[in-house]
Amino acid sequence: MDRIECMRAFVEAVRANGFAAAARRLDVPRSKVSKQIQALEDMLGVQLLMRTTRSLHLTEAGAEYFEAAQDVLATLDDAEERARTGAGRLEGLLRVNAPVSFGTRVLGRLLPQFHALHPQVEVHVTLNDQLIDPVKGGFDVTIRIANLIDSTLAARRLMPAERVFVASPAYLRARGTPQVPDDLAQHAFLNYGLLQGSVTLPLTRHGRTARVQPVGPATADNGDLLAALAEGGMGITLLPRFIVQEALRSGALQVVLEDWKAPPIAVNALYAATRRLPQKTRRFIDFLGERLGDGEPPVP
Repeated sequence: MDRIECMRAFVEAVRANGFAAAARRLDVPRSKVSKQIQALEDMLGVQLLMRTTRSLHLTEAGAEYFEAAQDVLATLDDAEERARTGAGRLEGLLRVNAPVSFGTRVLGRLLPQFHALHPQVEVHVTLNDQLIDPVKGGFDVTIRIANLIDSTLAARRLMPAERVFVASPAYLRARGTPQVPDDLAQHAFLNYGLLQGSVTLPLTRHGRTARVQPVGPATADNGDLLAALAEGGMGITLLPRFIVQEALRSGALQVVLEDWKAPPIAVNALYAATRRLPQKTRRFIDFLGERLGDGEPPVP
């Protein structure tokens, strides 16, 4: 069997944590993936994977080979892309993962522009609100809106994501408008993701910091859902401005505690820290950086 194809099957199986998922990504039968990995192990004379009914586990030799194989495939793919680019075209499959709200509100307007520039690039987009390792998830680029911690992944900051406290006019008429952070204790707060009542949220204004523990009737991991709950009068929520800008413009929501700022977060592109980033991935990240580099997403 072709060594490169066997290597690709192995890398995809590790990333997808299964032969069946790898076969779907490669668009080949599951049996072929199994045979290719077995052939690779036979050729190397070592076991690369420990197989169970539920998952795959790398052996020590497999973990070392996986890192090297990723670099080999990235270099090969990059060489092929450079050859195509030199001939005037960029092509191939680009797999992108992004938060739901950012995907529908921002990527939905940017991807047609990218397609117009590179019509031979096929973009597969997966939207969810969980932090996904792009390498293990099999993605070329993962977009995340957060204050990133150190990791083995490479990251490019695309734009800031200012967050604002918002509530509906009806809610504020009924419950009053908070004037200082401590007032939030008397209000219903709609929490994003893991921001629970036991978590302290630091807010700053003119060098002064106030710490609050917001609690409320609902928690969700999607900004559009929280915005809808706030529009319905259920409480106050803290969201990136690009999610609520239309509601603010229409008057369905209004900003409260405008002078108090939550810890800064940003829109980031995460990708594998390989020595050679594929051309299509680099071009896409550069494209996003150019379109979002002014600090604001496209306005509808």
